[in-house]
Amino acid sequence: METTHENFESPQEKSGAPPGKSLEPLVEFNPRDVSQEVSWPNFFVVGAHKAGTTSLYFHLKRHPEVFLPSVKEPRYFTPEVRESLSLEQYRALYAGAAGYTAIGDITPFYLPKEGAAERIRKVCPGAKIVIMLRDPVERAYSHFLYEHRNADTESFRKALLEYEARPDRRGEPSQEFIEHGSYYGQVRRYLETFGSDSVLILLFENLARDPNQLLGEIARHIGVDPEFFVGRDFSEAHNVYFAPKSNAVSWAQSLKLTKHLPASLKLALRPFLFNMQKPPLDDESRRRLQELYDPDLTRLEELLGRKLPELRKTWR
Repeated sequence: METTHENFESPQEKSGAPPGKSLEPLVEFNPRDVSQEVSWPNFFVVGAHKAGTTSLYFHLKRHPEVFLPSVKEPRYFTPEVRESLSLEQYRALYAGAAGYTAIGDITPFYLPKEGAAERIRKVCPGAKIVIMLRDPVERAYSHFLYEHRNADTESFRKALLEYEARPDRRGEPSQEFIEHGSYYGQVRRYLETFGSDSVLILLFENLARDPNQLLGEIARHIGVDPEFFVGRDFSEAHNVYFAPKSNAVSWAQSLKLTKHLPASLKLALRPFLFNMQKPPLDDESRRRLQELYDPDLTRLEELLGRKLPELRKTWR
């Protein structure tokens, strides 16, 4: 489709670094006007982190009317985030998208980053937005364990205490595991930018409980046939927790020694090489997080006009 868009320069473009090279985050975001023929996405799953977006990517990708690129998180509209794609890289991902009814971008960084909603609107003003929310206490702990695979309950407790003691560090990447769970401002930003009819808000609990129904809701929202998801098996878990059982396994992972092994063999070996159960969250940390998130959840419920007990699962 033909559109006039603004070319948002990524960190790679600004520095002249080769494509895909990680750089320190750059806060500046200087658009320039260009006109191109491009199949831009017409729907975005914008978050939240650790709320089922990886599963949505693989499930939606199966639909014959849906195009999703080979990169699950392009991050084009968040140039301040490491490993964001340049315009050329982003356009290349959608080279085969012409003719699909729904063309998507699933990047959970788009929800918490303040400028992302407006950047998306400037390029894709009619886009449909999907937001997945999860109990913020569970989400924070899952986020932390994902970033620190060998972490335990004590290291999480220390990180939480440091967050409370160092307000000067708020907004830093190391604090995102907590801050990404403050949903009220994030959701409000998308509602104000795109309007309530274009924003579908779903819950992680419902994805786990009835994925077929939830995927049908998304299908109707983005304009594709919801019947495709009826009766299909969505039991396979994606992006599950696992932590190395030994330093030797960690070393092998760091060198990517297993990347050439068949996927089936890696899955078969995983229970022998990795711990598959998360360490339990301690009661003190749970209470601190509940106190932190409870006022924000109350404001979110007022904004949406409905109670959200699924987001207080750990309160029970």
